[in-house]
Amino acid sequence: MKLFAPIIILLLTQSSLFAQVVVDSNKVDLRLNISPGEMYAYSTSTKQQLTQEIMGRSLEMNHEFSADYKYTVESHDDESIKIKTTYERIQLAVDFPEEQIVYDSQLEDSDARLTALNELIDKPFYIFMDSNGKVVKVLGYEQLTKNLKVSKLISQFLTDSTLMNSLNMDIYPGKPVSMGESWDKATEINVSNMKLQNNLIYTLEGTSEDLVWLNVTGTVSGDNDNGNLEIELQGTQAGTIETDLITGMISSGDITMEMNATVKSLDFEIPMKMTSETKISGRKL
Repeated sequence: MKLFAPIIILLLTQSSLFAQVVVDSNKVDLRLNISPGEMYAYSTSTKQQLTQEIMGRSLEMNHEFSADYKYTVESHDDESIKIKTTYERIQLAVDFPEEQIVYDSQLEDSDARLTALNELIDKPFYIFMDSNGKVVKVLGYEQLTKNLKVSKLISQFLTDSTLMNSLNMDIYPGKPVSMGESWDKATEINVSNMKLQNNLIYTLEGTSEDLVWLNVTGTVSGDNDNGNLEIELQGTQAGTIETDLITGMISSGDITMEMNATVKSLDFEIPMKMTSETKISGRKL
């Protein structure tokens, strides 16, 4: 059932890049504040463990994917923000019953099956966001990835829709908030004919002269029924995000997810459990 690992990998699409706060009396105004010419280093890594129960046998699959990016803000007006983006480093480790992969774009002796990913390093593509931080489109990414000779598993990471979901940062309340105040954000994502509903709650936990802290909790659910295969899943998310008050860049973040899923087909049913941890870090260059 290795087929379902890439589908669940794509659930981790909630990440945030920038969040500035302006303190006004007893409230804080969370908003975007990035300027043309600014450059940022941004890194993200995700570890996942997926366990499937098949006929009394437990199968465990582990994977870790991390990437270092460089962002250059090219323009920012009332309508959109244009960010030139390049991969600085890509790392991938996969430990499946039938497949093991260890790849690092900075090591010459990495797994030869993934050397095609070296072609992505230092090649620019563009991210466009609206004034609320939502990624509305990307340009140039499909051209970079469409001719790469990689497996179906790896190709799940290299699509426009996956990139847009993972870099989306529509986390802001839209109004000044008080310490301890919470706001909801709900998104619906279609992945491989699967409808995913992500409901997150952000809470302003604290500020200092340099930093702001957000607490994140929420749920994720999804289903897919194409007649021959039915998938149902439910999960929870929890974590914290720390952002730099001056630059607005995330200085650190740690989000965990726990999920249960059931795959049904004809006369068999396979339960699955998945845990993951996503770490984020960033700094102004």
